[in-house]
Amino acid sequence: MNPAEPIRISKILAQRGIASRTEADRMIERGWVSVGGRVAIPGDRALPDAEIVLSNEAKAQLKDAFTIVLNKPRGFVSSPDETGGARAMGLLVADNFCGLGQPPSFSTFGLRVAGRLSVLEAGLVVFTTDTALARRLAAADVDESWRIDFASPQAPEIADKIVADLAAIKQTAQVTNGAPNSITLTTSSLVKGQLTALCDTLGARATITRLRRGEITLGADVPEAQWRVL
Repeated sequence: MNPAEPIRISKILAQRGIASRTEADRMIERGWVSVGGRVAIPGDRALPDAEIVLSNEAKAQLKDAFTIVLNKPRGFVSSPDETGGARAMGLLVADNFCGLGQPPSFSTFGLRVAGRLSVLEAGLVVFTTDTALARRLAAADVDESWRIDFASPQAPEIADKIVADLAAIKQTAQVTNGAPNSITLTTSSLVKGQLTALCDTLGARATITRLRRGEITLGADVPEAQWRVL
């Protein structure tokens, strides 16, 4: 596309990390977005470097972004468009809340998953309405920490093979030995389910748990299948 060609204003806001295209379209529909001193209407276009002004109502809505940390069990899919397991978002009910005080009232509409997690892997899943956070956590090269618990006493040998296999495809990884038959792996640029596939290839039975993605850490205060507000 020619850089000087006008594009939809909602796309510009999404590209700048201000709001998702859906959020931007809703703000435009409500008359909360102005371009060149004129209130934008649905379908309006502007140059990519146009000056866009948000109303106080739009700024307040973006400021009130909502983020949830879930400890997903194995057997659950992290995103509604995935198949092969129960929906992890279905765990976001009051009975599974482990934060302080009463669980907040909210709608799962508008929550998006920031960094998907394989149905065969457990641990940290982040759901958020914060567009900027979602973009950071969904980046392909974001750092992650994982705990791998092996079913047999071969952790050091298998860990070395995992690091070597990742290095072969130009992905770096650091390993810290934990409890017996357990390691913590810190790496980036993994695709969904890649660690499970590596362990399967090496013939290693293991339980894989994501502990951290980007700046968000699961924490020991979130038991399996429970959630808290960030």
